[in-house]
Amino acid sequence: MWKSTIASAVMLGASLSATGAQAEIVLDVLYAFPNNYRDVKEDIAERFEAKHPDIRIAYRTPAENYDVATSQVLRDRLVGSMPDVFFTGGNYMRILSDQELAVPLNPFVRSAQEWQKMGYLDSMLSLARLDGYIYGLPFATSVPVVYVNADLVERAGLSVDALPTDLQGLARAGQQIAELGNDVVGFYHDYGGAGNYNFQVVVNSFGGTMGSDDGCSVAFGTKPVMKALETFEMLHREGMPEMSQNQVRAAFAAGTVGIWVSSTSKIAQMEEASQDNFEFRVLPYPLASQDGRIPAGGAIAVMLAQDAERQAAAWDFIRFATGAIGQTQVAKFTGYMPSSQLAIETPDLLGNYYRKFPNKLVGASQLPVLTGWYNWAGQNAVKIRDVVQDHIEDVVFGRRTAKETLPEMITDVEALLADACA
Repeated sequence: MWKSTIASAVMLGASLSATGAQAEIVLDVLYAFPNNYRDVKEDIAERFEAKHPDIRIAYRTPAENYDVATSQVLRDRLVGSMPDVFFTGGNYMRILSDQELAVPLNPFVRSAQEWQKMGYLDSMLSLARLDGYIYGLPFATSVPVVYVNADLVERAGLSVDALPTDLQGLARAGQQIAELGNDVVGFYHDYGGAGNYNFQVVVNSFGGTMGSDDGCSVAFGTKPVMKALETFEMLHREGMPEMSQNQVRAAFAAGTVGIWVSSTSKIAQMEEASQDNFEFRVLPYPLASQDGRIPAGGAIAVMLAQDAERQAAAWDFIRFATGAIGQTQVAKFTGYMPSSQLAIETPDLLGNYYRKFPNKLVGASQLPVLTGWYNWAGQNAVKIRDVVQDHIEDVVFGRRTAKETLPEMITDVEALLADACA
């Protein structure tokens, strides 16, 4: 069904371009994380509609995160009301492809050379490639970095350029910063978020992985996973406070957090918040092993439209949002890394821009150690995320030790995977 429908969409798009006559199409679009994306989404929609007056973008109410958004799409499928375009987390590509929800984009592009000419590097295409098919295009790519309030660091008698390059050292530096008082938070490492991303960051940092390549079995019994849990246990022991990510975001913007490990997605917001208030610096994430890697977070633009006419319009929007103009706006509004090489190389787009904002270049320096955001297989992929997060929070909040938690986490996830690959 996919191939014939897509072929029809490609032919229809060519026909409509030739005639120039077409009734307005309203594309139904869903995305998550409005705090990160709302402004840039509206900007891109306005720019796209100016170039495509026959297509209007209608955003649904944004979901809180990718987990909630994916659950919503799975429910929408049952009643036939899926969005035409879905901006999802890279960790959900397998479930969308396995259930034949995501439409493969290969037929819209004639060759690998054409992908390259459009500005898509193969490393970026690989983030949504499964079994030889490309099921989406990266819209915003994030990696973990270290946010630093240089004023607080220096007031505590430390130097930003001489901060430790390991998490325990940073946590202990945070203790020294917290001694400044006045509700100052010394150190915080994100632990929540969609798809267990921040836990996977630490697992990958130690050179490990969450599970097998096919998403059917866990790798939680390995040394890197235990070390990741022990790291969060250590952070609790070293005094990391119990705060939500929204709370720490607001506190850092207010100038009361010294060191914060989070994704590049908030760099633009913190550049603005720190202006005339404190010196803001960004440092690379400290890898814990020579074999360490960093998972690529962020959003993937996926086509869910089923009929040929809507697929043709959806392809136009996806290509615009992930192309040079859309990606220039993503980088400027958010701090996410662009997926378009054309945007990076063109001086009038991002070439000159990055020279003015070196903080936004830090994430790009970590591209050589990038790896994919892990995908679980089967119907229980969303449930697995929730189960794993519950166990992580037990450790982060000091309710249980890493050694107590890991065996139960393995048992719980294996039970949810039992029927995934039968």
